[in-house]
Order: sequence, then structure tokens, then C-alpha cells
Amino acid sequence: MASEKRDLSMDILRIIACVMVIGIHTSAEGWYDISPRTYNWTMLNFYDTVCRPAVPLFVMISGSLFLRKDVIDRRKLWLKNILHLLILYIVWDLFYIVMNKGVHKVLADPEIIWQQILEAKPQYHLWYLRTQLNLYAIAPLLYVLVRSMDRKLIRYFMVLFLVFGILPRTICDLPFVSKWINEQINLFVDMDLMRYAGYFLLGYFLSDPEISGKIPAKTLRITYLVTLVLAAGLNQWIAAADNWPTQALYGNFSLPVAIETVCLFLLVRQRFAGQPLTERTALWIRRISESTLFVYLVHPFVIQRLHFYLHLYTFNFNLLFSVPMMVVLVFCLSSCAGMILKKIPVVNRLL
Repeated sequence: MASEKRDLSMDILRIIACVMVIGIHTSAEGWYDISPRTYNWTMLNFYDTVCRPAVPLFVMISGSLFLRKDVIDRRKLWLKNILHLLILYIVWDLFYIVMNKGVHKVLADPEIIWQQILEAKPQYHLWYLRTQLNLYAIAPLLYVLVRSMDRKLIRYFMVLFLVFGILPRTICDLPFVSKWINEQINLFVDMDLMRYAGYFLLGYFLSDPEISGKIPAKTLRITYLVTLVLAAGLNQWIAAADNWPTQALYGNFSLPVAIETVCLFLLVRQRFAGQPLTERTALWIRRISESTLFVYLVHPFVIQRLHFYLHLYTFNFNLLFSVPMMVVLVFCLSSCAGMILKKIPVVNRLL
């Protein structure tokens, strides 16, 4: 059966990452409008910390799936994957220009679209498509690289990724580190594409059962929870000390985010990789997973519509409950819309 061949752990990770993206954008509401010494900001800080592995997880999933193929057909890669993402980027950039400016205004003055394109300020979340395009473009090179690496070189890569990718970015993000130190670090390691390539390769390495199964699940859970609490607590302390709602430990290459990402990736792999599920469960996991790209693209629009038409905001009631409820609502609405639209010919190519 298809469910027996398909790695559902990657589908589950994709769903988790997608939910986290919505969580980041939901908990960002009112971020700069309230004091970091309040209960509300504490809750936003906690949920934001929980959701920060979203993008690194997406990159690791792509790395695992691409680099574990028997072969990467470069022609197919460019015509199917890269061209598809480019078309998606253009279509959704236009969609948000029209939605943000207003349909009537755009129809009255179509040059607004061209002006917005020239300003090069697309909707905030579309940056990830550009990053994914770059990663896909270098995937054939990384594919050759990983097949020439022995275990010593793999360990060497992981040390390099930590020392030159994760640690410098973590230091630079801390507000109390001097500007001079930041400048010296950025002179040598200001290479975000290579950092994302690190996560791309990390997804490939950690999806190897011989590696992913070595660390006990209990150790991973404890490490994840301790890192989560320490990261949220430290960010809260920094923000309260500066009296400014900082995001010091939220970067995709921050050490706490990297640790949380690796722990989640390995935990899901250990629990679901190769594990049999009922056909019905597997079918629903696949369907939801296949809608996550559309959910990612459309969720800011759904959040805006909920605000505008239903006046639904996270601050309507206690943030402890309102943030996860808003995340679930946005994900379900977006996912259901995606499943329906996928059944429409031509339209399904843009999802």
C-alpha cells in the first residue's frame, strides 16, 4: 500500500512545522504594543518560543526528502520544483498586492501592482519561497557532497555548522553583546544561504535510522523541554531588563531554536518512521500534509479576514487559550480550503 511506502513521519513533521508558522504569526499580534513585564507578553513570548523551529523543520524535511532520492534529475528539478515555486511566488505576490490594496483600488489604477512589484516588498511570509528556490538550485551539489562523506566528515560538518552557523548567529542576536563583536562576526560568517544549507544537510543526516535512533527519546524530550523553558525565560529576562519586546533568541539559527528543532525532528522520526498506521489515519495525514503549502501561503489572508469580518483577535480573551485556539482555527480553515481547491483542475497547480 502507498501508506506503507510513504514516510509519514515527514508528513507529520510538515504539519507540525506549518502549525508552528501560524503560531508565530498569531503570537506576533500586539507584540510591540504591550510591556514585556506583563502577563500577556509572557504568554506571547512562550508561544513564540514554542513555534520557532518551524522554518528549520521545513528545511530539514526538504533536505531529507531530496538528498535521499536515488537520483536528482536536474532538468526535472528546474522544470517541476523550481519553476513551480517561482510561479507560486509570482501568483501569491500578486494576490497579496491586490488583497492589501483592495480590489476596487487596483481595478481603478492597475499601475499600483507594478509600483508594488518595483518596491520589492512582498508579503512578509513569502521570503521562504525565495530561500527554498536557492536550496533547490544547490541541491544537486549537496547530493554529490553527502555521498562522498564518511562518518568523520559528517561529524566535521556538524561541528562547522554549530561553530560557524549557529553560535555566531546566537551571539549576534543578543542585545547586550557589543556592536564591535557583532561586526567582527558578520565579517566572516554572514552567509544565511549556507546556514540554511546546513539545516538542509542536517535533515538528510538525522533521517538516517542509525543516527536518529541512537539518542533515547526520554533524553530528547528532557532536552527539548529544558531548552524551551530556558530560552523563553532568558528572552523574557532580556526583554524585561531592556523594557523592550526583544526577539533575542528567536532567530532560525539561534542555538535554542536549533536544539529544539533537532529534538522535535528526532522524536517524530523515532515515533513514526516506518511505524504502521491504519489506512484511514495514514490517508488523513497525507491529505493534511499535502495541503500545508497552501496553508502556508494563505494563512495571513485568513488571519486578516478573521480580524476584519469576525473581529477575532488573540486579545479577545486569555492568551493562554486564545493563541492555540486561533492557530487551530486558522489551520483548519486554510487546510479545508486547500483540500477543496486541490480538486479543481488548473487551480490545483497553484497550491
